[in-house]
Amino acid sequence: MSWWTRLWGKADESSPPAPLDQIHAVHLEIGEWKEEQPEGDMRQWLNSYRDLLTLAIFGNLDHPPLSQEAAWQRWSRQVAEGRKAGLIEVRPYSGKNGAAMGLIYKNLNKPAYVFTGVLIFPKGNISQLWTVMAGEKGMTGVREALVSGELFESGSYTIQDYQNSFAQDPYEPNYHGVDRSVLHFVSDDERYDERFPHHPLTRVRQTLAALPDRVAVLPQIV
Repeated sequence: MSWWTRLWGKADESSPPAPLDQIHAVHLEIGEWKEEQPEGDMRQWLNSYRDLLTLAIFGNLDHPPLSQEAAWQRWSRQVAEGRKAGLIEVRPYSGKNGAAMGLIYKNLNKPAYVFTGVLIFPKGNISQLWTVMAGEKGMTGVREALVSGELFESGSYTIQDYQNSFAQDPYEPNYHGVDRSVLHFVSDDERYDERFPHHPLTRVRQTLAALPDRVAVLPQIV
């Protein structure tokens, strides 16, 4: 099964993959990732956690212009919903590899959550699509349990608060398009990443943040 089909659904014939010389002109400068054998038109890397990082280059993806952040939020929510996932965040990035838009969503593969980050670099009539996937291993739900417990203990949270707002879309609080269990939790907020440096969501955020300055591209696909 191709990368496009597995991650984005049925391939759009108007968005064919770029020639292989273009995708192999991209150089990843993050040492903790080891490149594996490519899968068709997709390059892939693994790190010591066995997180998966992939790169594909495609034509028209029908995404909004980078300047339209609200439109990206709606577009990203549709992407997540199509995978029965909840949107965690959408944000712009920039670096020597150019401007990009990133999104993170999560799925529940009971009993563990799997977090997927996508970084899209539009480059003329093509786009680089970087995808990083990291899942919980061993004991699960620790981040959620500790954060929610502390909120209750501090008196800043009530049972009603928990029921009403612990899990909700970050941009549309009344959104109910997917199961509540995969919506953005308060504990998913970036301010908790420092306390949980090895959590899969923290690792996904760190990878997305590093890519704009750690990817070198030959002039032929800039």
